[in-house]
Amino acid sequence: MERRNFFKITSLAGGGLLLSTYLPLACTTTKESAFDWEPNFFIRIGSDNTVTFICSQSELGQGTSTGLAMVAADELGASMDTLKIEFGQGSAERYGNLQDTGGSNGLRIVWSSLREAMATTRELLIAAAAQKWQIDTDECYCEDGFIHRKNDEEKLAFGDVLDIASTLSAPREIKLKEFGDFKYIGKPIKGPKTRMAVNGTTPYSINMKLPNMLYAAIERCPVWKGSLSSFDASEALKVPGVVEVLEVEPTEVQATDYRGGVRPGVAVLATSTWAAFEGKKALKIEWEMGINGLKSSQDVQKELEDDYKTNSKANVDLQNATALFEGGRKVFSAAYDSPHQANACMEPLNATAYHRGHKVEVWAGTQSPQLTRDRIAELTELPLAAITVNNQPSGGAFGRRYFCDYVEEAVILSEKVRVPVKVTWSREDTFLTSKYHPICKDYWQASLDTNNFPTAIKYRGSISRPGGYRCYPYSVPIAFYDYLKYKDDWLLPRASWRSVYAHPWGLGMECFMDELAHNAQEDPLQFRIKLLENAKIVEQKALPWVGDDFYPEKLKNTLEMVAEKSNWGKKSEGIYQGVSAISYNTSYCSMVADISMTNNQVKVHKVTAVIDCGLAVNPSQVKAQIEGSILWGLSATLKDAITVEHGHVQQSNYDTYDLMRISDAPEIDVHIVESTDTPSGTGEVGVPGVAPAVLNAVYAATGKRIRQLPIRSSLLQSTDS
Repeated sequence: MERRNFFKITSLAGGGLLLSTYLPLACTTTKESAFDWEPNFFIRIGSDNTVTFICSQSELGQGTSTGLAMVAADELGASMDTLKIEFGQGSAERYGNLQDTGGSNGLRIVWSSLREAMATTRELLIAAAAQKWQIDTDECYCEDGFIHRKNDEEKLAFGDVLDIASTLSAPREIKLKEFGDFKYIGKPIKGPKTRMAVNGTTPYSINMKLPNMLYAAIERCPVWKGSLSSFDASEALKVPGVVEVLEVEPTEVQATDYRGGVRPGVAVLATSTWAAFEGKKALKIEWEMGINGLKSSQDVQKELEDDYKTNSKANVDLQNATALFEGGRKVFSAAYDSPHQANACMEPLNATAYHRGHKVEVWAGTQSPQLTRDRIAELTELPLAAITVNNQPSGGAFGRRYFCDYVEEAVILSEKVRVPVKVTWSREDTFLTSKYHPICKDYWQASLDTNNFPTAIKYRGSISRPGGYRCYPYSVPIAFYDYLKYKDDWLLPRASWRSVYAHPWGLGMECFMDELAHNAQEDPLQFRIKLLENAKIVEQKALPWVGDDFYPEKLKNTLEMVAEKSNWGKKSEGIYQGVSAISYNTSYCSMVADISMTNNQVKVHKVTAVIDCGLAVNPSQVKAQIEGSILWGLSATLKDAITVEHGHVQQSNYDTYDLMRISDAPEIDVHIVESTDTPSGTGEVGVPGVAPAVLNAVYAATGKRIRQLPIRSSLLQSTDS
């Protein structure tokens, strides 16, 4: 297969994303020879008319690859029925620094650049067909993988014009399609991702096989910051299939904390995963647990409480909020607690690496192919050009696969044995020795006027960096104070978790707003609407918004719509409602939870959600994301948390870390606001509002405030009204 391409890196307008513009290169390949044409880094067209979309973002089960494929197919004029999907390698040279998938950015950061790239390709194909037919380009259009002549049945397949298209220069000006011209965008479709799942062809990294590959299982130190004292591998080496047993040296967590953090351990290398797992069971290991071996979850809570008592200062003070606390005003305070949480991915962490000495190739499902590539270069001291990261689809990620310690393990082992090595974590590994959503404690204060209406707010939480803050939407002035110090030597290493820090931030903010509404004797939903009426539009990238643009009217509209759809305030006897409203990365989600109480047990009957995410590229996927987010949030609200005793995580599998099951699931009613605005994210905005909506409903039912997760019946018994 010959490539007649020559690429020049250039920057297009869509967010600075790097694309390739085709420059013709003389070649002796004849017209009849088969070849692929890659006019940019997103698409490959074969002379056999095969059209392959090269997805730059990670597919984690969220459907981003389908949504982006729809955008590509629509703007190009290809057919979704025949479009194939591949996944791009980690490459800053190709995709700039915007390839990593997280923060609900998977679709929105490439929306403009992908459309421009596809429109450019479409114009080249049309120009080639027009030249072949000797007609004007205005007489041609692309649809379903063909260039058609207007008012004529004649058509040419894309592959029929590659010999001409590949010699043309890109047009200086292109025209993007109008919304009404889209065939796929805005419509619910399944697409290639579903086809691959049904026929079992999704290329998950856990299925990776290479010649001469060894399979590795690692027994890791069960206590974070502990160390390896000694080990005896004699019995493990007797297990059939076990080839070698090696020590795994730890790597320090790096400043960005997405890299590093490999625990000390002992690796069993074998001819199969089963043999490696069996060999691991036979190891005899002595650990030095260190200072964390003396600590438990309660110790971290106490440290946060003690740290709160230290002096702090406002680092962001909006509308001079601190001054509004002066003069002896009445102050209302509350604190909210979130525990450690696990990501609990269905596909265990795994990665395959082949260290050849002068270069390294990796196959892994990762949210951060570029960060992973950078880290491998740093770890091996090889140039970046010598590192290849083949990004595979993942069976769930939820933030955990943004962190590349599991890939580092495979690289470390392959460097030792110089054959391909696949490291597979057991289910127990993913709970006991992973990285976790950190414990958070958030303190909120409000100064009140004589009618108990808030005039200013102070916030201080255990978010360790400004990137943790989400958008504060309301018109009441707010001051953000120094963070409580989350120390790197605390009990567990931290990782992202679906909605990241917006989960504890949303818990505190929306429960506190509910408390303020009741103090002011106002309807909680209407109270929020009132505070949004004079809220300011935010269009900036400075702290504390972390890139969020905020339009108060949009959040207000979702509240008004959810009030209607949930029949707010008009429920039957025994059903109680709670509300929340969240803005996240320019998406808006309001929800209402309907609950009942029996013997201090909470039963969620229904959750109604309204989402404004701009243009819903694939409405069925948007609904699926919000439905999944609600179940995710309910698990954190009603089920289990990660707890630590003497440095050891106490939950080891789904039997001890319970999640929402089908039998637990309430009715979920999702409504999408119709919009033609630029698409924003949906993967995370649906999580932060779940817990406060349920907790606010619990207050409506019982008159008791629960300010910590998960909800336990003992809390309802002991909490005062």
